[in-house]
Amino acid sequence: MRLLTVMGKGISCFLAAVVLTTPAWPQASTATVSGTVRDQSAAVVPTASVTLSNTATGVSSTTLTNTTGFYIFAGVVPGPYNLLVEAPGMQKFEGKLTVQVQQSAVVDAVLKLGQTATEVTVRDVTPIVTVDNPTLSHVLERERIEQLPVNGRFITELLQTVPGLEQETEYDSVSTRAFGMRRGSTEFVLDGASTTDRLMGGVFRRPAGLDTIQEFKVETNVSSAKLARPATVIMSTKSGTNQLHGSAFETHRNNGIGKARTRTDFYEKPPQLIRNEFGVSAGAPVFLPKLYNGKNRTFWFFAYEAHRNMTASTQGYSLPTPAMRNGDFRGLIDSQGRQLKIYDPWTTNPQTWERQQISYNGQLNVIDPNRISPLMKYLLEITPLPTLANVNPLVAPNFFGPQPNRRRDWTVTTRIDHRFSENDQFYGRYTQGKYHLFRQFYTFVALNDVGGTVTRTAPNKAAAASWVHTFSPTFFNEVLVSGSTETWRSGTGDPNTRWSDQLGIPNPNNVAGWPALYSHGLDMDFETENTQTTPFAFYIIDDNATKIVGRHELQFGFHYRWDKLDTLPEQQYTQGQANGSSIFTSLYDPSTSPNNPLPTQQTGYNLASSYLGLMNYYVQLGHPLFKMRAQEYAFYFQDNFKVNSRLTLNLGLRYDYWPANREISNLLTSFDPAKRAIVLGSDLETMYRLGATLPSVVERMQSLGVKFIGYEEAGLPKSLYKVPKTNFGPRAGFAYRFGGNDRSMVLRGGYRISHFTIPLRAWTAQQRSNAPYYARLTSNINDSALSPDGIANYYMRSVPAIVAGVNSRDAISLSNVSSIVRGSPFASYFARNQPDTRVHDWNLTLEKEVMPNTVVRASYVGNHTSNLELLYDYNGATPEYIWYVTKRERLPTGEYANVARRFYDQTVYGTVQEYRKSGWGNFSGMTLEAERRYSGGYGFQLFYSVGNALEAGGEQWRIRVPEVNSYLPGAVPADFHERARLLHYRRDADVPKHRLRWNWIADLPFGRGKALGRNSGGILDKVIGGWQIAGMGSLRSTYFALPTGVYPTGEKVELYGYQYPIEDCRSGACRPGYLWWNGYIPASRINSHDASGRPNGIMGVPDNYKPAAQPLIPWGSTVLPPNAPANTNVASFWDTNTVWIPLENGTVQRTTFNDNLHPWQNQYLPSVRQWGLDASLFKTIAFGEQFRVRFNADFFNVLNAPGNPNSVGSNGVLNTFNSGQPARELQLTLRLTW
Repeated sequence: MRLLTVMGKGISCFLAAVVLTTPAWPQASTATVSGTVRDQSAAVVPTASVTLSNTATGVSSTTLTNTTGFYIFAGVVPGPYNLLVEAPGMQKFEGKLTVQVQQSAVVDAVLKLGQTATEVTVRDVTPIVTVDNPTLSHVLERERIEQLPVNGRFITELLQTVPGLEQETEYDSVSTRAFGMRRGSTEFVLDGASTTDRLMGGVFRRPAGLDTIQEFKVETNVSSAKLARPATVIMSTKSGTNQLHGSAFETHRNNGIGKARTRTDFYEKPPQLIRNEFGVSAGAPVFLPKLYNGKNRTFWFFAYEAHRNMTASTQGYSLPTPAMRNGDFRGLIDSQGRQLKIYDPWTTNPQTWERQQISYNGQLNVIDPNRISPLMKYLLEITPLPTLANVNPLVAPNFFGPQPNRRRDWTVTTRIDHRFSENDQFYGRYTQGKYHLFRQFYTFVALNDVGGTVTRTAPNKAAAASWVHTFSPTFFNEVLVSGSTETWRSGTGDPNTRWSDQLGIPNPNNVAGWPALYSHGLDMDFETENTQTTPFAFYIIDDNATKIVGRHELQFGFHYRWDKLDTLPEQQYTQGQANGSSIFTSLYDPSTSPNNPLPTQQTGYNLASSYLGLMNYYVQLGHPLFKMRAQEYAFYFQDNFKVNSRLTLNLGLRYDYWPANREISNLLTSFDPAKRAIVLGSDLETMYRLGATLPSVVERMQSLGVKFIGYEEAGLPKSLYKVPKTNFGPRAGFAYRFGGNDRSMVLRGGYRISHFTIPLRAWTAQQRSNAPYYARLTSNINDSALSPDGIANYYMRSVPAIVAGVNSRDAISLSNVSSIVRGSPFASYFARNQPDTRVHDWNLTLEKEVMPNTVVRASYVGNHTSNLELLYDYNGATPEYIWYVTKRERLPTGEYANVARRFYDQTVYGTVQEYRKSGWGNFSGMTLEAERRYSGGYGFQLFYSVGNALEAGGEQWRIRVPEVNSYLPGAVPADFHERARLLHYRRDADVPKHRLRWNWIADLPFGRGKALGRNSGGILDKVIGGWQIAGMGSLRSTYFALPTGVYPTGEKVELYGYQYPIEDCRSGACRPGYLWWNGYIPASRINSHDASGRPNGIMGVPDNYKPAAQPLIPWGSTVLPPNAPANTNVASFWDTNTVWIPLENGTVQRTTFNDNLHPWQNQYLPSVRQWGLDASLFKTIAFGEQFRVRFNADFFNVLNAPGNPNSVGSNGVLNTFNSGQPARELQLTLRLTW
C-alpha cells in the first residue's frame, strides 16, 4: 500500500508538471543546440528562421532568433542533424553537426548579404571546443565506441577514455572516482533512470549493452546546477530511424587461440578461457499495414545482448604437504630455519602445565595418522595437493592452480520515440537484465566446489519516459519519470544445504550454507560469503524548464526521488564457524607469570591443532532485513548569460534536501553515552515478534548491566539522527573566447558546491552488529572472561574436551547464552547530526582547436570533500604494551577482563563507536590533453593527469579514530579532529599521482587509392583494402607503504628501483625479483647457502646494503634485551619486537612493543610503473548498399608484457615471480549491420 501511495503521488506530480510546467531537471540524455545569428558586420539578426533537422529520423524543429539574435533548441535527442538559418535578403546558412549526449552545442551563424536562393556549401559545424560553460566533461560517441578494443562490452571499460577517472570494484560493483573523490560521488544515469547501486556506489552489475548505447557523457568537475552529484555518467540509448537499421554480432575468446600464459601458469596450455558475447539490435519506424505509418513520427528500437564467460586464473597458496596430511610435521620450518615444535595437549600436567612433544614411532613432531579428526580428514580431502614439492609452504606458496570465474548474464532494451507535433516529443525506454556469477572468493577453491567460492545474482529492471514540450521559441519544458530496480544476492553454496550439520559443528540457528572455517594452518582457510541481499528500487520524477530572456538562458527545475533500500545485511557466521589455533599445541613458558601465562616461542601450530580436531566454535545471531526508505527533494536555478559573442557567464544555485533514511519497522538502534544505554527505535516485544533478537539474549545483556531506552527518552527523532536543511550548492563559472572565429583559444573555469550520499555498506556493516539483535555465542574458553579459572590461554594449560566432528555438534546451544560476557555488547551508532557529504570543486581550463578536428586543452583541477565518514571508537581497550608501560600492572583477569582496560565503560560494553561525518579529502592536479576526432583516416586521444589525492576518512568502516588510551600519554592530541588528522591524513594510494592514457584509430595504407595497392581492384581490393587499426593504452604510477613492523636504524631509506636484481631462495626454490629499497633482510639470509652449498637466502644483495629498519631484536643479536630474565634464550626471539616490562609487583612482563605511532605510519614511496596496451585490427566489407560485415581481431595486452606487481615487501624485495597483469588474449568478433 505504501508503494502504491508513493506512486500515486508520483503520477499526480507528473501530471501537474505537464499541465503547470513546474520547472525541474532530469539527468536525461537529451542535449541543447543554441547560438547567435549575426551578419557580416557582427550585428545580431533578430527573427531569423532556424531549423534543426534530424537526418536519421526526418524530424525537424523550427524556431526564431530573439531580439539579441539568440536561438535555442532544448530536449534534442543525440544524433546527426542539419542546421538551416534563413533571413530575408541574406544567403542562407547551412551546416551539419552531430549532437552528443547532454551537450550544450553552440553553433553561431554568420549570414551574408545576397539572395536566399544562392547556393551555399554545407559544412560540418560540430563544435569541438566548449565555449559556453566551465564544466569538465568527455563524450564518447557511437563510432568511437565501436572502434576501440574494449576488454568487456561494458560501459565502465570505456571510462578509461575520461581524464581524471579511476575505476574501483568491490562486491562486483564497478564504480568510478573522479579526481580522487570517494566512492558514491558518481551517479550512473541511463536515459534519466538511475542505474547506481546504493549499497556500494557502482553501476548496476549487468548494465545496458554497448549496442544499446548511442553515446555517453561524463561530467567530472563543475557541472551546472542541473546535476546533483559531483560526477555523472550520462548514457543515451539508441532510437529508431526512418529506415530499418540493425546489427548482429558475436565475440569469442578461447584459451586455444591467441591466449598466452602468465609467469605462474605452469601448464602446457593456459587456463580455461571460453568467453562469448553476442547480441542483436534493430530499429525502424513503427509500421502497421493499412493502419499506421510512423515515418518521420514514431520509431522503435530493440536490443538484446548476452555474456558468457567461463575462465580460470592461476593463483598460489601454501597448502599442507603429503607428509603433513599423514601427520608428519617435521617440516614445520620457518624462514629462519627454526623448527616449530608441537605438543600433545592430552599429556598436560594439571599442576605444572608441562606437556610432552608429540611423537609417533619414535619420531618427534609426528602425529599418529589414526588421530586425525573427522572434520580435518574431510577438509584435507577437499584440499588440493601441492604442485611444487620443493617449496617450503611456511615460506612461500607451494600450490599454483586455476581458480574458476564463471559469469552468465544478459540484457534487453526496448525504446519508443514519438513526435506528437512540432511542439511535443516523447520517448519511453524499458531495460531488463540478469546477472549470475560463480567464482573463487578470497581463499583457494575447495575440491567440493563450495568452500572458497561465492555465487552472486543481480536481476535488474529500469524504465524511463520523457516528454519535451515547446511553449514558444523561448520557452521549453521536459518532464521525466523513471524507475529502476536491482536485487543483488550473495552467498556460498547451495542455499538449502546445511553443511554445518554434515560436518558435525554447531548450527543452533539451523541455517543452511557453508560454514566459516578459518586459521587451520598455512592457507587452510575455507571461506564463506556471508549471505546478504539488497532488493533496491528507485523512482524519480524530474522536470526541467528553459526560458530565454534576451542574452540570458534561464534553466530552473525540480527533482523528487523515492528509494526502497531494503538490505539483508551480512548474515555473518549464522551457519557456524570453526577456527583453528596454535594455542592448543603450544607449550607454556614457565618464565612468564602463572596469572598471565604465555606460550614458549616456536611452539604450537594451527595445522597440527586442527589435525587433532582442536578448534574454537562460534555462532552469531544475524539482523533481519533492514526495510530502509529514502527520499530526495531538489530545486535549482541556472543563468547562462551570454555577455557578448566571446564571454559567457554561468551562475547557478541548487538546493537539496535529503530527509533522514527511515527503517519502516524501526529496527535501528543508537546509543546514549550520557545514560550509557542502547537506544531502540522499536520496543523489545516488536523486536521479538520480527525475529530481530531473542528474549534470552536480551535478558542476558540486562543481567550484565545493559540498559535499553526508547528514542524519546534519549531525545532523538524517530530516525535516530538529524539531517540539515541547508544544502545550498552555488555554481559560478565563465567561458571566454579570445578571438572571433571557431578556432580561437578559449579560457574557462568555475567553482561549485555539490553533495552526494555515502553508500549504504558504510553503516549496514556496522549497524548489523549492534546489541540487542547481534550476539556472538562461542565455545571458546581460552579467553580469560570465559576461562574456568579466569586466566587466559586455558587451552595451553588443559586437556581438550571437544574434538571436531566427534562431539562438537552441540558445543553451542541457543538455550545457553552465557558466552555473552562483559565486553560483548556492541554499539555502532549515528552521531546526532549527520550532514550530507559535500564537495567543493573548481577548475581553470585553456583549450584551442589547433587544426581541423583537433583540440588541445590544459586544466588545473581541484576539489575538497567534507563530511566523509569517520568512526569515533571511544571504548577501545588499552593495548597490552601501553597498559604495561603506563599501569605497571598485569592484565586484568576474571569476569571483568574484557572491559577493565576500556576507556569509556569498564563494566559492560565492548566496542562503542560513533559514526561521524568528520572526515575529509583533497585533490589538486592538472590534466593535459590532445584529441582528434576521426577525420582524414585517423583519430586519437592522449592525456596526462598528475595530482595528489589525500584523505582522512571516507573508507566505510575501515578508518577509526580511537581514544587517547590507545597511545602513550601525550603522544596524540586530545582533540578528536587533530587526532584524526595525525592518524589518518595520508596519500590515497588508489589514485595514481601520474596517469598517462592514449587511444587511437588509423586507416591502414592498403587498397585502392592507398600507398600500397593503389591500383588494386575487385577481389584483391576486397581482401587488402579497408583495414583499420585501433588501440588503447595506459601508464600509471603506484606507491607502497613503508612497513610499521620494523623500526628505523638511522640509515637513510634508499630507493633502488630496478638497480639490483635478486633471487629469493628462502623457500627452497629461487624466485626472481629486485631489491627495491633497503628494507630488513636477516643477516643469515643475505647471499646465504646451506650446508650443501645451495642458496637459501636472498641472493644478489649488494655489498653496500644497510637496512633502514629492523626488528628490535634482529637476527644474530646476542645482547640480552633490557629487563629480560637472565636465562632468556635471545635466539628464540630473533626477528621479533619482544620487550620485557618491569611491573610494580617486582615481576617482569613479556610483550610485543607497539605504541601505535610508528614513525613511518602513513608514509609511502614510489613503486613500479604499470602499463598496458590493447590493439584492434578490423575491416568492414560492404555487400551492396544495405549490408556490411565487420571483422575484428582484438588483442588485449597485445605485446604480452607480463608487467610487475606492486608487491614491494618489508624486506625491500619486489617479487616478480608473479605477473603484474593478465597475459595476452585474442578476441575475434564478427558483426553484421544493415
